[in-house]
Amino acid sequence: MADPIGPCNRVFVYGSLKRGQTNHHWLKGAAFVGRARLHGAELYSLGAYPMALLRSGSSDLIHGEVFEIDADGLSQLDILEEYPNDYDRQVLSLSDGSQAWVYVGHEELVAGCDRVEYGDWASTPVFSHGSNMDPDQLQRRGEDGDGNGVVARLDGWRWSINKLAGIVHDPGAHCWGVVRHLSQRDRPSLDRRDDVAIDHDRHQRVTVCTTTGERFDALAYVPGPGCAQR
Repeated sequence: MADPIGPCNRVFVYGSLKRGQTNHHWLKGAAFVGRARLHGAELYSLGAYPMALLRSGSSDLIHGEVFEIDADGLSQLDILEEYPNDYDRQVLSLSDGSQAWVYVGHEELVAGCDRVEYGDWASTPVFSHGSNMDPDQLQRRGEDGDGNGVVARLDGWRWSINKLAGIVHDPGAHCWGVVRHLSQRDRPSLDRRDDVAIDHDRHQRVTVCTTTGERFDALAYVPGPGCAQR
């Protein structure tokens, strides 16, 4: 078999190959590089795993993880992804300017499938502010923070401390925070801690901007009707 590694020794994974997911063991021996995003792509759920489709000129993106990989490792992933039948494998540019192999699917295979919320499989990008930015506190809570948060600015909102601390809508303002990815286990935990069920806080989809000018949607927790504000 010809060497599949070609011009790139990195792979961008966005589904069951991510850390903590069912097929991550297929990346045994591959070094984790960090999180990144693939712009101009949409993510669809096929049930037990997702499939990415490229959308030229689209503002959509996919969140994923980057690993260094050798030719043998990439050959194993070809088997898992049933390349070239179910997936194509392409070298694509990522949000950090690097390049990586990405397995992308085919239009007919996602017909009738739902889009994955935020383009983030099995986790959610959350704009964290205040004490939720403290990695030591996150660790004490037992959450899955992995230290790969992205500093981001949120326009149209400001930090407010009245009876309670939080962010409030203000068209002329902005505030800073960190976007981190909450696992499926941790998202309900944060909902309970912020009393989402009684409208103390509520979910708000927001668009953040990173220090490099990259923009994407994230989930923010903002004061709800159950939180008295002056």
